[in-house]
Amino acid sequence: MHSDVETCLRDAGCNEAFIERYRAREAEGDTDTCLKLLRLHRCELVCALHEAQRPIDVCDWIIHDLEATNA
Repeated sequence: MHSDVETCLRDAGCNEAFIERYRAREAEGDTDTCLKLLRLHRCELVCALHEAQRPIDVCDWIIHDLEATNA
């Protein structure tokens, strides 16, 4: 595996276990499984993003409500 790909996987939040699984599949030439692993990780990241967005949305709603009440 190229070190730049490994760096990218770390930057994408992949842990060592993920990187090792990815490396093993890559070494076998199993591009399909590499893609599946990356898509699954991406899905997990999107879910985490949505969970993190919810409290922000609630704060925005409260701010909007307070501003509307004080207008």
